[in-house]
Amino acid sequence: MDKIILKVRGLLGDFLTTVSDPFTYENSKIFSLTENNVGTISEVYVNDEISNITYTYSTVSNKVTITSPLTSGDAVKIEYTCYQNYSNTEIVSYIQAALVHLAINNYASFEYDSTTDAIYPTPESKEENLIAIITSLLINPDNRSIRLPDLTINIPNDLPTDQKISKTIARY
Repeated sequence: MDKIILKVRGLLGDFLTTVSDPFTYENSKIFSLTENNVGTISEVYVNDEISNITYTYSTVSNKVTITSPLTSGDAVKIEYTCYQNYSNTEIVSYIQAALVHLAINNYASFEYDSTTDAIYPTPESKEENLIAIITSLLINPDNRSIRLPDLTINIPNDLPTDQKISKTIARY
């Protein structure tokens, strides 16, 4: 599933970007990040220093907790990477819809298992590309050109999304 998500992000141009959030410490060592879909925390600065600063990050709350001592008025800056457009959860939902389109168009019947976060039967690499293309069409139906290493599709923008998907599957 992770490979398909990355392919979808590549098709949509939703790449990891580095951002930083500035804060001033007052009385809480817990800082809420402004962006969702965080990849990794790169650095935490206190008064422009990074040495000996310890912290934890909660993916559930999207908050960084600094465990090092802080003094009121300290300048805190948190640098991190994030996807600015779509969460993995959103993309997985679109992937599930793409699997339905594959079945409707008599290509194959794939099933998504949310407990293992996997697709069964396991798609081949080319099928992952097809799933990624259909997913990107569902997310961004006005995209008129999609390119992967083994497939290029140009579609006029006057077709409904389901017809674009049918043509994509037929071309595949």
